[in-house]
Amino acid sequence: MHVAFLILAHVPYVRRAGRRPLGEEGLHTLVAQGLLPLLELLGDLHGSGLLPRIGLACSPVLVDQLADPVVQKHFVLWMHEVLARREAELAIAERDGDHHGVYLGRFYLEWGRQRLRSFEERFQRNLPRAIRELAAARVIEPLAVPATHAYLPLLGREESVRAQIEQGVLHITRRLWRPEGLWLPGAGWRPGVDGAAADAGLRYLVADPSCLPPTQAPEPVWLAGRRIAAVFPDEGLARHIWSVELGYAGDPTYRDPADARGMLARSGAPYDPYHALRRAQEHANHFATALVTEARRRAAHDLALVLLDAGQIGPTWVEGSTWLQAVLTHCATHGELTLTTPGAYMRAHRPRIETTLSEGSWSVGGHAGWQGGAAEEYWQALHAAEERMVQLASAYPSAEADHERVLNQAAREIMLAQTGDWPARLSAGGTDEATGRWRVYLDRFEHLAEMVCHERLDAGDLFLLEQLEELDGVFPNLNYRIFAP
Repeated sequence: MHVAFLILAHVPYVRRAGRRPLGEEGLHTLVAQGLLPLLELLGDLHGSGLLPRIGLACSPVLVDQLADPVVQKHFVLWMHEVLARREAELAIAERDGDHHGVYLGRFYLEWGRQRLRSFEERFQRNLPRAIRELAAARVIEPLAVPATHAYLPLLGREESVRAQIEQGVLHITRRLWRPEGLWLPGAGWRPGVDGAAADAGLRYLVADPSCLPPTQAPEPVWLAGRRIAAVFPDEGLARHIWSVELGYAGDPTYRDPADARGMLARSGAPYDPYHALRRAQEHANHFATALVTEARRRAAHDLALVLLDAGQIGPTWVEGSTWLQAVLTHCATHGELTLTTPGAYMRAHRPRIETTLSEGSWSVGGHAGWQGGAAEEYWQALHAAEERMVQLASAYPSAEADHERVLNQAAREIMLAQTGDWPARLSAGGTDEATGRWRVYLDRFEHLAEMVCHERLDAGDLFLLEQLEELDGVFPNLNYRIFAP
């Protein structure tokens, strides 16, 4: 049986101009606890002579931030602050004779120093370059992702769907590698997405098994017209990982993610990294056994696609990287398992059947995870802005100089407003400041849409434009004409 791991990584645009990394904590946590351990273990396994292989669906908006020197500098500052807090906690534990606190303090200090050394020395602060090098070595297969991780089925214009996919393909190609496949955020699918993906030169996309006809097995299929194929995650295997109640991550030995200091295990007992990491090895052995059992049940050419979330393998399951390293080692060395990537599998095994998918996602109720409540106001405002963006791209096909800059920035603002995190949080009842970022982006879009109508930009217009280009400077090469009908 062929086994492919697909790791998902995304953080919305949180980059902050200035000297302090306030507001970027979620991004830095993902880098320190998710991405750095992942790249380290892949590089170490490859260097040992094994060929670990994974698919990586890293959102372009995240890749753009990882390549930003300002974000890189902020990560170093943030890590120094984390290490300073750990040093202070260790000093207090030593003063109070807290032996377990001393043990944990030293563990966390060494762990943090190692991550910082890797970031600055091993990877030279440039994680996209490290991913590109592993892609060249055929260790990582980058997939395309919509530019700002938009939830495509509910966008109001086909031009928006096309723009999100085309910009996503372009940015991943420039920063990482030419992608063959497309990850749909939330595995959200509707008719029309396939055509836009095929037009962008992609060969396959990843959809949710719930979109298949009820009697159809979740094997790779051609979509209507045979321009592009679809592959589907293995839901049975995923339960071992994703379910906190039934899966590995909820084990009481593991560190409690709700405890910011990392002193407690999920059981409420004092956390012990030694026992937790041993448990991660045991869980890796269990998962490898489950894979072998599945392989003996299936045909030799079958594919088991396993989804992993970089936001879980590390930030909420800190032992997850140890588990993953052990699982990849098992898969790379076991004779009944063939470790592959989705693209490599699709090149070697063409789908046997053609089918039509129904709308849906990994959310119960189709698109319900991005609808309802305050999300309805979001979609209404976004759809109106999308209409205006398409009209602007059509009305000004040959804008130059400052007017072109205005239109390009308007395209950035609407793409940031299309980030799928906003409706998902609104649908779940979120009311925090970050959830309301979409209003800021749409307000800036409206200012720019008015500005482009000025025959000549005055000093105030140019000052505002320069501010927005710095504040929301994602995708420096974005061309507004991507929204043209």
